[in-house]
Order: sequence, then structure tokens, then C-alpha cells
Amino acid sequence: MTTELLSLPKNINDSYALVTDNQTFQQLCQQWKSASFLAIDTEFIRTSTFYPHVGLIQINDGADNTLVDPLTINDWELFCDLLQDKDIVKIMHSCSEDLQVFMASMQVLPEPVFDTQIAAGLLNEGFGCSYQTLVKNILDIDLPKGETRSDWLQRPLSENQCHYAALDVACLPTIYQHQKSALKESGRLGWLEEECALLITQYSEELKGDYSDYYLSFKGAWQLKSEELAVLQLLAQWRELRARKRDKPRNWIVKDKQLLEIAKLRPSSLEDLKHIDDLGRHFLHHEGDEVLGVVKQALEISADLLPISLPKPLEGNEKQQLKNGQQFAEQKALELGLPTEMLIRKRWLISLLQNMRNLSKEDLEQNTDTVEFLPVELAGWRKPLLIPELMEAME
Repeated sequence: MTTELLSLPKNINDSYALVTDNQTFQQLCQQWKSASFLAIDTEFIRTSTFYPHVGLIQINDGADNTLVDPLTINDWELFCDLLQDKDIVKIMHSCSEDLQVFMASMQVLPEPVFDTQIAAGLLNEGFGCSYQTLVKNILDIDLPKGETRSDWLQRPLSENQCHYAALDVACLPTIYQHQKSALKESGRLGWLEEECALLITQYSEELKGDYSDYYLSFKGAWQLKSEELAVLQLLAQWRELRARKRDKPRNWIVKDKQLLEIAKLRPSSLEDLKHIDDLGRHFLHHEGDEVLGVVKQALEISADLLPISLPKPLEGNEKQQLKNGQQFAEQKALELGLPTEMLIRKRWLISLLQNMRNLSKEDLEQNTDTVEFLPVELAGWRKPLLIPELMEAME
């Protein structure tokens, strides 16, 4: 299906200008300084690399679609200023991957962001819905999907690629106006702003280059002792740096399961490392000595600086508490007209129950007005809607 066959409303413009030189791009950036919003999307390739390799940046200022070629433009200073201009809302759909593109290519994060996928969830228009679905639901337009897996690093870009890319931002301003108005009317615009700000905060940690908490996401890490956790922590940091330096996916360097096994074994020689399943000769030859050095460094950490043990999975009565919490959340979401996944996630409930383990009933009663034991996702707009009723439901 080609874009020429689309029947577009008069306020949707699918024409575009392809910008390939610095001078034109700088003039546009100056022009965009006065915009109240910019609709932004990116096209990239990330099949065998750690970083997304950006092939195109699409921008709509409310009137025109601009396709910016990052393979020929190298002056991004003014554009980075726009991305960080707090007076210009950056409209994006499902922005996580786009944020990674800007972090990798420009070392900046857009702010503030209005994510139309999050807004759709808050308006009960679908949780995690695609851009095509949202456009169909709001504008009754069937967008083409033919270029989704296109090679965006090839040159020249085809006309179909460019039209497809332009449509990715052409509809966003209209959707934004619709959603912003509906969110205001429902009193949920603040929720959207909070959700997007939290997302930016989480990604901003990545820009600091501190990977000391990456070991926390390893499945099974709760089984490790403090000494073993220290090894895993430094190994996870080492892998992050290695993956970035080589621009290869983490698992291409070494898999989570293997790092866990190394942490348990705490090897002191290459012979010890050979006992780890699926550690090939290539890895042992090129990375073995470095891994052993990381293990040695971890084992020299003093006892008072070792990481604390990670919480165990839920057990016994906690599983029933989780079920009670989920049932309450489902009913509450129904009352609020929200997708349950938008109101609360299972992993947040699990984290909450784990945080509650060492608190007495008196402690819980005294702390219901604080956020000390709440996962960060439950400490904002969700808190007055869920706490303390959720706590009572889980007792």
C-alpha cells in the first residue's frame, strides 16, 4: 500500500522536505525555537549492535514534515538545545527507543516529552497500542506498514520510505491536541506529565555512566551470597562497558547465565573458567584474563562494603497477598476507567510486598503517608488512588 492511496483529512499533511545539509538544518532549528511543540520520531537499525544506529529523524512543527538525514548532517548543537528547551513539548509515540537514539547519538534527552502511547493508556484508549492503531482509532486513517523493517541506513532513501517516515509524525500534532484536551478534561494531564518525567529520569541515569545497579535485574541473583553478589555487580559493570566499547549486544559479549555462574564459582584461573558451560575458546582467549581481574577485584572488597542480599521471591502467604492486590487493582482500574496495566504492574506489587517484609503492622500504619517503602512508580499520582486501600486488601 503506497501513501498516495491514503485519504487524509485536510489538517493532515503528508508532504515532506528532506534536509541533508547543515545550513538548511540550522535555519530550521532557528525557526523551531518559536514552536510550542515538535512532533519527533526516529528510524534506526539495531540488529547486531549495542547502540541504535540512526538513519533518519522526522520532525513536524504543526505545519510541515521535515526529514533530517543524520548521515550527512554533523552540526547538532542547535537541535540539542531544542530537545532540552523546557518551553517546547516534544510529542513522541512509545518514546523509549527514540530516547535511546538521542542518548547514543547526541548524549541528550528530550524534555519535556508527551508520549501519545502513555496518554492513550491514561485515556483508556488501549494499553501499549501501536501508532497505527492510535491513528486509526482517532483519525480513522489506515497507515501503511510496509517500511517498518526497511534499511534506513541505505542511500538514497526511496520515496516510499520518505512518505512512510513523514506519516510517522504527520498525525502526531492532531493526536496530541485531542489527547491533551481529553486529559485536561479528565484531570489526568498531570498524570501524563509525571509518567513522562519519570521515564526521562530513569533514562538520565544511563547518561551518568553509572552501571553499578545493573546486576539487580539478573534473574536468580537473589540466590547469591553477598560475596558472590559483589562479583556479579562488577562483572555486570564490566560487560556494560565492554558492550558499549565494542558496540555489540550484551549477550554477544557474555550471557547473564554465564555471569551468574562465574559469580558463584569465583574463578582464579583460566582452568576454573573452563568449567563454565558455553564459554567458548574465543571468549577465554580474549576476555578471560580481564574477567579474572574483575573477580579478583570483587573478592578484595571489604565486608562492610559488600552489597546486601537481594529479596527472595514471594512465598507462602505473600503469594495470596499478591493475588489479593491484583484483584483489588483490577477492580480499581475498572472504577477509574484505566487499563489495569496502566494503574499497576505485577512487578511493582511484588516489589512492594518485598519491601514490606521487615515492617511491623505499627510501622506500616505509621508509614502509609510516606513513600519510603513504595516502589517509585507507586509514589506519585497512583499513591492517593491505591494506598492505603491496596495495603488493606493485601493483609
